[in-house]
Order: sequence, then C-alpha cells, then structure tokens
Amino acid sequence: MTIQILHVDGRLLFDSEVDHLGEAVSIASEEGVDLAGADLAHADLRGANLEDVSLAGADLRGARMDGVNAEEADFGDARMDDVSARGANFENANLAGASLERAVLDGANLEHADLEGAILEGARAARANLERACLARVRAHAAVFTRSNLERCDLSDADLSQADFSGANLEKCDLSNARLTSARAVGANMERCDLSDADMTDIDVSEANLERCDIDGAIFDGAKTDGANIEGLRGEFRSRGGGGPYR
Repeated sequence: MTIQILHVDGRLLFDSEVDHLGEAVSIASEEGVDLAGADLAHADLRGANLEDVSLAGADLRGARMDGVNAEEADFGDARMDDVSARGANFENANLAGASLERAVLDGANLEHADLEGAILEGARAARANLERACLARVRAHAAVFTRSNLERCDLSDADLSQADFSGANLEKCDLSNARLTSARAVGANMERCDLSDADMTDIDVSEANLERCDIDGAIFDGAKTDGANIEGLRGEFRSRGGGGPYR
C-alpha cells in the first residue's frame, strides 16, 4: 500500500509502496529525502533506521521510537513530547532545542548528542549513555537519570531542579551555574565536576563521590552529605543565609 509522509502544513514530503510507516521513513532517510517538519505524531517507528535523517522541526509527539537507529540524525527544534525511545541510538544526533517533555529514553545511547537548550521536563533517561553529550541550558526539572553515564557532559546553566541522578556517573561534568535545587545524586560519582556557581540548595548527595570538585561560589545550603566523599574540594561555598552549608 502507499504510505505518505506529510509536512505539518499538509504538503507531501514522501510516499512509498510499503507496509509500515517506519519502513517509509527508513527509505526516505536512505534516499536523502529532507523530512524536516514532518507530521509523525503518534507514529510507530519502532526499530526504524533513521540514520542521518533530517527531522528538524518535525512533530513526533507520542511517537514510538524504541530501538530506532537515529545516529547523526537531525531533530533540532522537533516536538518530541511523550516519545518512547527505549534503547534508541541517538549517537551524534542533533536534538538542540527539541521538546522532550515526559520522553522515555531508558537505555538509550546519546553519546556526543547535542541537546543544548532542549526541554526534558519530567523525562526519563535511566541507564542511558550520555557521555560527552551537550545538555547546556536544558530544562530538565524532575527528570530521571538514575544509573546513567554522563561522563564529561556539558550541563552548564541547566535547570536540573528535583532531577534524580542517583547512582549515575557524572565524572568531569560541567555543572557550572546549573540549578540543582532539591536534586538527588545519592551514590553518584561526581569526581572532578565543575560545580562553580551552581545552586545546590537542598541537594541530596549522600554516599556520593565529590572528590576534587570545583565548588567555588556554589550554594550548598541544606545539602545532605551523609557518607559523601568531599576530599580535595576546590574553592569556597557561598550561602544565602550565612549559615553552615551542610546538614
């Protein structure tokens, strides 16, 4: 049967005699068709090959993308709220400015992905690989990154309030000027992170490894540090109320 891929404005972008929409998208990708702005809301794309595909500005809200290969694909400014992309491969993909509210990315590979300025409010990325990904200026309030690998990520200027990094690897991350109020990083490895000027009010870093972190100018009021390794911290905390930073 003929399956059409339409632009959000109704224009035809691609059609093909295939059985599944995911197959049509894969063929379009292989043929280098520009699918920017495609209307793929609630589409079933599970297992599709989206390598190098251009889906910038596309509507993928509620799409099922579990197991897709989207290496080096372009999702810049795409609408991906409520997407399910468990185990998907987004290595080197562009997701800058994309909206991923409540997206499920458990077990996904986002190594070297660009998510600068993306919206990840309430998203889940447990046991995901985000090594060297750019998450600068992301809005990730209440997002879940438990047991994920975020080594050398750029999380500068990010809103990570109430996010959960328990058991995650954050070694050498740039968290400068990030908002981590009421976040959880229980048992996380944060060795040699740049936490300068970060707001860590009421953060829970119990049993976490903070060895050799740069904490100059960070706010640490009300932080829970039971069992945390704070050896070799560099710089000085500041406090809103002038009291001690720990409890």
